[in-house]
Amino acid sequence: MKVQELRQLLSASERANLEKAFVECYKQLQKGQKEEIDVALADILEGKEAEKKKVESAVSFKDLEEQITVFIENAYAQNYFAPNRIIPKSQRPKWRFLVKNFIKDLEKVPPESEDHPAAVRLLTDIYKLICQACNYYYFNTDDPFRSIGWEQWKLYELLTKKTFSQGFSREDISRLVLLAATGGLSRESLHTDQQLVLIGQLRTSDVKYMAIEEAEKLIVEREGELRGFGKYDHKRYSLEDGVNELCGLVLMISISLAEPDTGIVYYFKHCWRRDIEITLYCALQLADLLDEAEAWLKIYEYGIKKKIKPRDYLCREYEDRVNRVRR
Repeated sequence: MKVQELRQLLSASERANLEKAFVECYKQLQKGQKEEIDVALADILEGKEAEKKKVESAVSFKDLEEQITVFIENAYAQNYFAPNRIIPKSQRPKWRFLVKNFIKDLEKVPPESEDHPAAVRLLTDIYKLICQACNYYYFNTDDPFRSIGWEQWKLYELLTKKTFSQGFSREDISRLVLLAATGGLSRESLHTDQQLVLIGQLRTSDVKYMAIEEAEKLIVEREGELRGFGKYDHKRYSLEDGVNELCGLVLMISISLAEPDTGIVYYFKHCWRRDIEITLYCALQLADLLDEAEAWLKIYEYGIKKKIKPRDYLCREYEDRVNRVRR
């Protein structure tokens, strides 16, 4: 029965019937519930304004945190994929519903709550797990983001908004920069999808410069690691790819700051692609993603200055753009 329907019944009933119905309802309450509502009832019956009591969640945040922590441990142990005695076989496919509910509960934690920092940490851990599950079989799926009903960039966007809702710090920015440029990808996602989300959440020039600085620190760390591997070491690929993605983020942020020149120089200096023409091609694609026609031309002309020979269609594209943009 809806509240409005109840009110209509009450307004049409006699006092004796109202008292009887009220007492019967009160009897249905458990002892603890009666103790909670007694004060409010007394206030209402005396004509006072009842004090609104904050409704507590059926699951406390501490319980939620413990559930998520145990779930993540079991996921990394492949207990939702491989045969084991910890997670029953019938429960393993239900991991997706657990994750959906975890995200929903974490999303509800307000910025002013004392649990908010822990909620951000747990949401970060869940995002990292789902990214990892794109590369390794932690669950019986080839696309865990699709399984939980989230596009990767949207879950990343939720994470950035929750993280920045209490302000910006270098630690938070560095973590989000790394997550935007590295890690597993869903079948429908590219790292640039997350990078564009991050740039959109960096609202001021100060935090954009901070993001560039943190990205450059991460690049230096990875370049140091790369020097320790041989040319054909299998570990090189992910490190090189991470450096290239971070360089791309530096370039796009520089363009968004209307300072493309410094970003262009840095990009060409630090990218680890063996074919310099592909480096030029990728940089031009990033300018296109931002819809920055002038930056596209500057990147192309910088490549020519560096004696890079672009593919034929890029040469024709340049001529067309010059005629359109600079006529």
